[in-house]
Amino acid sequence: MAELFDDLPRADAPAVPRGLYADIGPGPEGETCGSCRHALRFLAARSYSKCALMRSRWTGGEGSDIRLRTPACRKWEARG
Repeated sequence: MAELFDDLPRADAPAVPRGLYADIGPGPEGETCGSCRHALRFLAARSYSKCALMRSRWTGGEGSDIRLRTPACRKWEARG
């Protein structure tokens, strides 16, 4: 019976990160969200990341998180 649901995405894990400012890519080649100055990392009971450009749309859950390994978007800026 469990096999019926193995391919379905979990309700607590969005299939596509919705916290990204722009569509994935076409930022600088080889760069990711994790190397962008707008990526913010938070540590609480678990760690999570958000895009500062999307602050007005942040929620208290994973729906507005970003994945740091996602290719950079067109708003990518170097840290520094």
